[in-house]
Amino acid sequence: MSLYTKYRPHKFKDIVAQDETTGILRNQVRRKMTAHSYLFAGPSGTGKTSVARILAMAINCENLRASEPCLKCRPCQAALHGNDWDLVQFDAALFRGIDGIRDLAMWAKYAPYGNYRIYLIEEVHQLTEPAWNAILRLLEEPIGRLTTILCTTELNQVPDTAQSRCQVFEFRALTKQEILFKLERMCRKERLRLSYEGLKFIAAMANGNCRSAEVMLEQVANLNHGSPSTGQIQRFIQGRMRV
Repeated sequence: MSLYTKYRPHKFKDIVAQDETTGILRNQVRRKMTAHSYLFAGPSGTGKTSVARILAMAINCENLRASEPCLKCRPCQAALHGNDWDLVQFDAALFRGIDGIRDLAMWAKYAPYGNYRIYLIEEVHQLTEPAWNAILRLLEEPIGRLTTILCTTELNQVPDTAQSRCQVFEFRALTKQEILFKLERMCRKERLRLSYEGLKFIAAMANGNCRSAEVMLEQVANLNHGSPSTGQIQRFIQGRMRV
């Protein structure tokens, strides 16, 4: 299992740097007042998909604890193992046309296994105009117990008509210090022997993208039999950036 997968957050409290957004969502979950449509926007690697998946788990969790998914009930376990029939994840960068959205609309007519069916559509700005017209109907007139979560790195390319039908949350790029904090925590848990200066360099080169930093950490952790020098880390990452 990759470090990125192993340390992917499964609770709102584990999300780095998006406290305002996660605080609002936790309160909505606690009050059972979640919206029928959300739009998460922001740079890559800032936690949009992770928050969307956590929200999906919380909505269907059978034993919420402090507004967090319990991770132990049947719906939570299904979500953690990729077997959740109520969570439909769709990459609009790969399926841009109207046919995929029509399929989603068709499945929305069927009752979910749990409380709600959740549609998670990533890179939603890639949708074609006919696909947008189809999805607007889902956002405006949700069918049954359906929650739709749209994610995008290009908010300016999402039609105003879609934005106005969603609760919009903007995710910010992480600071170097915030990324460094997570890298240090991962190193402690994995007993990785990387220098503080090396981790600082990774955090700086990640440009606010926590996912990118985690991938770089996993790569350099295997340099020099697990004990890379700061210079080795710098040379490897700089060479990776030039490719």
